[in-house]
Amino acid sequence: MSSCQPKAESDCGFVQNVYGQRISWKQKLPVAVQISSTVPIKLKSAIYRAALTWEKKMGQKAFELTEENLQQNTAQSSLPGRDKKNGIYFLNNWESDKKSEQGRTSVYWAGDEIQEADIRINAADFSYYNENQQQLTTAGNATVKNSAGYSFEALVLHEMGHFLGLKHREDGGSVMATYLAAFSNRTELAGVDSENVRCEYK
Repeated sequence: MSSCQPKAESDCGFVQNVYGQRISWKQKLPVAVQISSTVPIKLKSAIYRAALTWEKKMGQKAFELTEENLQQNTAQSSLPGRDKKNGIYFLNNWESDKKSEQGRTSVYWAGDEIQEADIRINAADFSYYNENQQQLTTAGNATVKNSAGYSFEALVLHEMGHFLGLKHREDGGSVMATYLAAFSNRTELAGVDSENVRCEYK
């Protein structure tokens, strides 16, 4: 039976399945991603910049971004889950035992191919800024000043790496490092990030 197993490959910084194959979107790029209406308008431009940063290094379009458009009498915005849609969500509710978690990307795959993914941002326990560190956005879209803030672009850039299939990496100044420090503008890919993503998406 072992002779029928897929051949293992170098991880290149990617999550691997039980056979040692890299998990990715394969030939499905660009992938449709909906920006939830829960994401404050003042932060949305950071998502487009983060997507472009990955795409420039990949040499191809990876994300087909659209924005959820709720009509005045429509039900509440969509929520993350297995709904055959990929989304980015700014959540005001977060698990009480995971308050230190700034964001989370759920990736679902079959074989070695990603089928669906959602990026969730913890808006319950953190404040974020777009380009101006003095303008922090919190849950409820309120703008506050003089408290710890986190770069929304840096956080989304990291989560988009997970969305593409990359795992955490602590060396080489990678944007895939587990934690993002307050007021850290980690918005440029390190050399190792560029090499890793190009290893899979050629």
